[in-house]
Amino acid sequence: MLPIVIMLTLFAAAGVIFVIKVNVIAKRLAIAAHVLALALSALMLAVTADEPISVILGTEPWNFYVLVTPLDAFMVSLFIGVSLFILWASVTMIDHDIEQARIPMYYALMCVLIATLCGVVVFENFFNVFLLVEASSFAAAGTVVIKNKPENMRAGLKYISLSILGSSFILMGIIILYFITDSLSITGIYASLSTNFTDNEDSVRNALIFITLGTALKSALFPLHIWLPDAHGTAPSPSSAALSALVLKAYIFLYVKILYKAIGAEILLNDEIMLLTLFLVMVTGAVAMIAGSIFALMQSDIKRMIAYSSVAQIGYIFMGIGMGTRLGLFAAIFHILTHAVTKALLFLAAGSIIEQTHNRTISKMGGLGSQMRITMLLFTVGSLSMIGIPLFIGFNSKWFYAVGIIDSHNYWLLGVLALSSLLNAAYYLPIVLRAFFGKSDTEDFLPRQSLECPMRALMPIICLAFLIVALALLGGPVNSYIYMGIDSIW
Repeated sequence: MLPIVIMLTLFAAAGVIFVIKVNVIAKRLAIAAHVLALALSALMLAVTADEPISVILGTEPWNFYVLVTPLDAFMVSLFIGVSLFILWASVTMIDHDIEQARIPMYYALMCVLIATLCGVVVFENFFNVFLLVEASSFAAAGTVVIKNKPENMRAGLKYISLSILGSSFILMGIIILYFITDSLSITGIYASLSTNFTDNEDSVRNALIFITLGTALKSALFPLHIWLPDAHGTAPSPSSAALSALVLKAYIFLYVKILYKAIGAEILLNDEIMLLTLFLVMVTGAVAMIAGSIFALMQSDIKRMIAYSSVAQIGYIFMGIGMGTRLGLFAAIFHILTHAVTKALLFLAAGSIIEQTHNRTISKMGGLGSQMRITMLLFTVGSLSMIGIPLFIGFNSKWFYAVGIIDSHNYWLLGVLALSSLLNAAYYLPIVLRAFFGKSDTEDFLPRQSLECPMRALMPIICLAFLIVALALLGGPVNSYIYMGIDSIW
């Protein structure tokens, strides 16, 4: 029952926050609920290492079905852990982003968002999953529009409209699978397809195409990314961090479960049309790696630049999935971890810069390193990780991709990987160099006032920076756990 308790803890916190509507209580209760949920998820990691957790209430097809494998437990722990750091940082940051009266609603939405994302991961019945997917989409859009500005309203409307369209494609795929298997559970669909796939080849292929399109749209895979820069760029900075680091990953992980738990590797990797679909996913991911970086290079707004960087990083994940190999899937799952901690840090650091300087324009950040030394050092850690410099988790991620590429014999992807890394450097390093070695727009004879955030505001970002380095140097147990998780679904 651990996954249910985790979700109920977060939902209960959201309900209490919504009723009480006191800012201080909202902040403390949301964080307390996350701390408790994280402790329970750590226990779930230990339990699932021995055997999966299963809860079944009712009968097919409308039953309540939860199944937690090691990989599911890993994703839940990642979502809650990174969300905890984001909420911790938001305690001081959110007051500058939204109206005071809306703060309790913000924390209620964040608790609902993380609870629904965890549900998307652990539920096995597609009826349950689809309801949670839709709930997460509306909660995520709510964290964008809560800023109550015209640009946020437009971005939120675009986001929810395209997200619903993506959900519609996924729903069509699920309906097709239901009609040919008489099951809505992932395990039930797998069992049915194991015996009757040859009688329903075209239907399963069509279902996979619909689900792939829907997932690509909901997770902003280029060129279906058009909602992401506006949503991430205009949202409150903690919302931007959660959207980029967590929300997109839940839908991608659901796609992985459909590929390898519902359809199954035996069918997926031995059917020409499905292999072609995977190949197109891999190629599209490779194109996204370059296109997202090129768009990032063209930005003058720091948050939009980081948002377009996310388009490139989503391309990495889809490229790994599209390889159709264990090492490729491992690289993709590991990159979900890498992107979650690194992009959360970058958005939070950028939010601190905007909060203290009231400036979002990259060209006006000259000399900022002398006024916000710690913040810019933290931003540098995130930048070096995204580029793939050794001693940072981003390097490990790109190393695993290189190994996966060689294993899949798609050697041309090594060139894409190298070019993407160079482009990452081309838009992250100028910010760092301008901040530490560039000149400020103010005259030299004017005193340089420190703009550094208080240390209590920087602590969660410092912890994320520590994780980026610690996971790079001491991540062996995490790697082993991910491998074990892949074995549980492959």
